[in-house]
Amino acid sequence: MKARRKKRLPLVAIVGRPNVGKSTLFNRIIGKQRAIVHDIEGITRDRFVNDASWNGHDFRLVDTGGLVENPIDEITRKMQEQVFQAMEEARVILFVVDGQQEITRADSQVGEMLQKSGKPVVLVVNKLDNHQLAMNQYEYYRLGLGEPFPISASHNLGVETLLDTLVTHLPPPALVAEEECESEEGAEEDDGEELEGEEGETSQSEEEGPIKVAIIGRPNVGKSSFINALLNEERTIVTDIPGTTRDAIDIDFHWRGKEYLLIDTAGLRKKAGIREHAEHFSVARSLRAIRRADVCLVMMEATEGMSEQDKRIIGYALEQGTAFILVWSKWDLIENKEKRFKALEDELDLKMPQVLHAPRITISNITRKRLFSVFEIIDRVAKAARTRVGTSELNRLVDDIKARHNPPSQKGKHAKILYATQASVQPTVFVIFVNQKRLFHFSYMRFIENQIRERWGFEGVPLRLELREEKRRERKKS
Repeated sequence: MKARRKKRLPLVAIVGRPNVGKSTLFNRIIGKQRAIVHDIEGITRDRFVNDASWNGHDFRLVDTGGLVENPIDEITRKMQEQVFQAMEEARVILFVVDGQQEITRADSQVGEMLQKSGKPVVLVVNKLDNHQLAMNQYEYYRLGLGEPFPISASHNLGVETLLDTLVTHLPPPALVAEEECESEEGAEEDDGEELEGEEGETSQSEEEGPIKVAIIGRPNVGKSSFINALLNEERTIVTDIPGTTRDAIDIDFHWRGKEYLLIDTAGLRKKAGIREHAEHFSVARSLRAIRRADVCLVMMEATEGMSEQDKRIIGYALEQGTAFILVWSKWDLIENKEKRFKALEDELDLKMPQVLHAPRITISNITRKRLFSVFEIIDRVAKAARTRVGTSELNRLVDDIKARHNPPSQKGKHAKILYATQASVQPTVFVIFVNQKRLFHFSYMRFIENQIRERWGFEGVPLRLELREEKRRERKKS
């Protein structure tokens, strides 16, 4: 079955100076608290995209970093490039200004640039929180972009009127549906060429949806570079400065007939290293990305040993029950690759023996070595994370375990396994009903887990085994 591609929805870009309320408006339109909102300028750096809908019109909305007159550092310059790229791809542009301030030279420069673009522009005068402030809107006719729309994104004033106008610049829904059909026909042809000569390749069913893949790790280990190398474009900002990525960015990705949602996350550093208030938001978003992902790519530097922070990050994925793959980046910097790989594996097995089930791979974002091999592992691990073992099958294994290795006993009390069942997937939880929980040593529980893995694999999937006490009812004598 062919994977169903998403509609080619028209793109609407929100642009403007820093701290004019672009992210607040973005969150208001999509109806979710997705983009980080803070009083500090420059919080939004990468393009943040989310689907939105209004009065039957579906579109993609992109939040961008603030436009400044003279970018003075590398991050700011790359932020500007991201904004210009979003404007170039957009069907409609929402130009947001701060209604509580006078028109700045930067506002005028952006206005002139938008006039020359020839694209529909909706001028949004934000932060007009009351009737008196609303009078400020007339000042903005000077920008030459037509009627200003007074709103207060934080108080949800005027947003509906703004959206009514916005959708008049979008193609009718029927036309978008026609474009989707054309896209799907082309996709089927492309997929057929891409998979030629490969046997046994199966595509996701429409019901499964995209596989959500969170790329996590310490700052500056190559998470954003990995995504840019996959897409062959600078979709996310990359610099040598740790902490460049501040938000969790969702990016749609299509490979070999399957849909993926890549989630680029901010680097997770030690609590002591979190200095800025805004960085707390970044870390919180990264942790939430781990929770909502189907699979996490835990990225570590091949040139360095496993740090305590690497162990904490892996531990968090284990705690959440999220399937994960261990990825060593910057492999192009390693000379004796065979020796280094053995050293990395030995260190991993020594420091974290509980992750022996996790697949591991080395990659290079520079040479693009094994980048797409990662997705073969993602597919396997995602499938394992959705695996549900039937109760009868599971209890046949329990009987085999009891026959081969009786549960331990303490002070004459014999531990008894009554039966077992799988309670959930993602996280994968097995509930084992026993006579007394205290009689079961952790080493025996580890033995049961290993037997389950040996029978059904669960590659890269953390397993939780929960003990519950249940006394067997004595059969009544007839």
